[in-house]
Amino acid sequence: MKKIIKTFNNLIQKTIFKVKNKTNNKFNISGLNKVLITLIGSLFLYIFYLLLPSIYDKTWVEKKIKKNLFSEFKIDLTSTEDISYRILPSPHFLIKDTNILLNEPNNKKIIAEVRNLKVFINQGNFFDKEKITLKNVIIKDANFSLSGIDLKKFNSSINDKLSDKKIQFDKGNIFFKDNINEIFAIVKINDANLFFDDKALHNKFMLKGSIFSIPFIFEIKSKNDQQIEKKISFNAKSLNLEIINDYIVDNDGQAKGNNIVTFLGTLLNSEFKLDDNSVIFFSKNSRIKNNKIDYNGILSINPFDLDLKIDLNDNNISKLLNFNPILIELLKSGILFNSNISLKTLINANSNEQKNLFQNSKIYLDITSGKINFDKTKFFNSDIGSFELSNSNLFVQDNRLILNTDLFFDIKNSNELFSSLNTKKKSRRKINNVLINFDYDFSNNVIKFNNAKIDNNKVGDQILNIIEEFEDNNLNNKVKTKRLLNNILDAYEG
Repeated sequence: MKKIIKTFNNLIQKTIFKVKNKTNNKFNISGLNKVLITLIGSLFLYIFYLLLPSIYDKTWVEKKIKKNLFSEFKIDLTSTEDISYRILPSPHFLIKDTNILLNEPNNKKIIAEVRNLKVFINQGNFFDKEKITLKNVIIKDANFSLSGIDLKKFNSSINDKLSDKKIQFDKGNIFFKDNINEIFAIVKINDANLFFDDKALHNKFMLKGSIFSIPFIFEIKSKNDQQIEKKISFNAKSLNLEIINDYIVDNDGQAKGNNIVTFLGTLLNSEFKLDDNSVIFFSKNSRIKNNKIDYNGILSINPFDLDLKIDLNDNNISKLLNFNPILIELLKSGILFNSNISLKTLINANSNEQKNLFQNSKIYLDITSGKINFDKTKFFNSDIGSFELSNSNLFVQDNRLILNTDLFFDIKNSNELFSSLNTKKKSRRKINNVLINFDYDFSNNVIKFNNAKIDNNKVGDQILNIIEEFEDNNLNNKVKTKRLLNNILDAYEG
């Protein structure tokens, strides 16, 4: 500060002496010189004014900043000892290596470790330090640790009117923790802000980041007038996924609303009711491609537990067996292989297309303790029999999504099977069932057969070689299935 003042005095003195010399030599000061002198003087006076907060008492500054941060932004800091004043890009106090505490009187848990926190101040009156007011806050390089309870409190706190001054988040991470304080998901923050939009008259929280390397935009808009109105949206372009959640909480605390999910040509439109522990929902004009679907379920949020039933009306079952590449990448990311996620889903499907081998199916998806299986999944042919999956396990190995399962073919009418397959008479031996264990690699569209049994008898190498030639993921393709089964029947000696 002293150095700047000394430089300013020297410059003024040099300018004055220069003017004196010119006056003595009977030269007049030009208009341009007058402007330059005025501008230089004004600039240094302005810089001097901006530097005034640097001479404030540090203890007073710490108390003032902490008090204003809490009263205006509900930010409770543990320490402001490493605090300094900067004038660029605009006047602000820089606080390094501090922590943000949970905003509750009886709970002082640290929820964020912050490397840099910038508190920008208005330039109204630096001569009277008591009149200094905050402008906005930038939190940079912060690591947040949040539990389900913390998220619930944040969701509740955003219902109350926020400050119209922005809290901005520049880079950082959010570590989501379960009930035993273990991390189950990490969100990377690119940019975020939290404030009251005085034009739209609602609170707004917007976050651009990524989870499991998937970039997304998340936004909350909340308005509390006579009742709470809230809109939550999530958009991940790389997955063609968009989720919009719009609901109202009435004076009795009952929440109801509408949820819309668009994903890979699918439109899921749901109405729901929300209480403290769960969400009850059901479909409303939902579709997969151009086919209507109906569903209902119950979702518990903490921990995440979903019980879902889906009825597909006249859908092509073969399409259910074809995994979209984007969906495969989503599964490979590990987002569902999480011990904190529990999901039980039943999908009922039927098809009226004669070319399909299966007319009906029941597909079970079970996610428990980080493991995914399709046990009890069944595909039916009313004339011939059924296929059923058991001992199934979906997993990721060497960046490949693989399903290992037993496939049991229960043949109810072998004559109908032979007739359907156009099997040669000499190959028509009565068969009750076929059991095959195989690995299916979704990433490379390859089937590896491990072993097989016909009527509980192990088959020979010749039949295994025939089976191994069948490398096709479309088990509902009637032509290829006919060829495979006829080749097996020709080789089977009974």
